[in-house]
Amino acid sequence: MLPSPLAPRVAARALTENLSAVTPGRALDLACGGGRHAVWLRDQGWAVTAVDLAIEEIAGVNCVRADLERGEFSIEPDAWELIVCWLYWQEDLLPAIAAGVHRGGLVALAGKTSGRFATSLERYRRAFAGWEEICAGEDAYKAFFVARRPVYTAASSG
Repeated sequence: MLPSPLAPRVAARALTENLSAVTPGRALDLACGGGRHAVWLRDQGWAVTAVDLAIEEIAGVNCVRADLERGEFSIEPDAWELIVCWLYWQEDLLPAIAAGVHRGGLVALAGKTSGRFATSLERYRRAFAGWEEICAGEDAYKAFFVARRPVYTAASSG
């Protein structure tokens, strides 16, 4: 299946600029759509699992067809160096996303600021309080948030 002519075919600049120097590992791309981020990550050397309700085969990517709203995919705890969820908002996924990233791992998240899946930068910051914010922003169209999970917490340093 070819991507929609209206769909962006290149990975988001906020994602590429902030992840291009990161050592590749396991990446999970949730609600991946046409797979633009999964393809970019694969090409950077990441082992990518991409999840979407209407996903098509992407060479070199583990593609999983699942409805996230119905809970058809479970995020493995402490299993990923990176979790991407770009232009999709499902608030009840955020705790599983946070738990799914290894200590020192990253999240790259973005959501639209209007419509059914509307969110805000403040909602990301609340959900990932205590994480090191690497890059974030909000405009009339989207809010985005790239952050690193702390390596140590008060509970783990004692």
